Amino acid sequence: MNTQNTAPAENKDFLADGLTKAVRFCKQNRKPVITALALVVLIIVGVSLYVNHTRQVTEDSWAAYYNAQLALVSQGEEAGFAQLDQLSADFKGTPAAAYAQLLKANLLYAQENFAQAATIYKELANHKNETVRTEAALSHAAALQAAKDYNGSIQAAKSFIEKNSKSFARPQAYLTLAMSQELAGDKSAALESYKYLLENYTKTYFGTLAKDKISQLQK
Repeated sequence: MNTQNTAPAENKDFLADGLTKAVRFCKQNRKPVITALALVVLIIVGVSLYVNHTRQVTEDSWAAYYNAQLALVSQGEEAGFAQLDQLSADFKGTPAAAYAQLLKANLLYAQENFAQAATIYKELANHKNETVRTEAALSHAAALQAAKDYNGSIQAAKSFIEKNSKSFARPQAYLTLAMSQELAGDKSAALESYKYLLENYTKTYFGTLAKDKISQLQK
């Protein structure tokens, strides 16, 4: 008795069948398919161009930052500040632009131009970069204190404390707050701030300094 080895219909080659249907679909819908493929290609090319452009902008911005630093050293403050400002204008929104202004503010602070430094720090205090934002906010409060704008310094320090409940820089903010409160003549508020530092940062520099300050204020 002869047996037939013909494969049942359900075991036919689904891959081949699928390809046949795909080819048929493409033939029947040629224009929409070509349009869709063209759009995909455009998207891929666009993303590639954007990535390359972003990389180039980043490289160029940091090169400009380096050149501005060189200008500060070799040509002096005026030329250096001009390049830092030009960098910030040409590459607005980049990390290099933010650090350029932070550098300018730090130099102004070092020269005791506290009010000018405070203005720049304030502009950077809400920057999207956490490192820039933290340094600028703390420096803003310190610059206002140095400029004898104690109330402004108090508000700046409080603002940082309220917005940054988990920041490593909170003790520095509290120290600036306490010192500005003390300088403003608000002894009771200063004591409260120093006590907070002593209780929460006891074994650190901030806790040790706060302990000494509390002893002085309670005499």
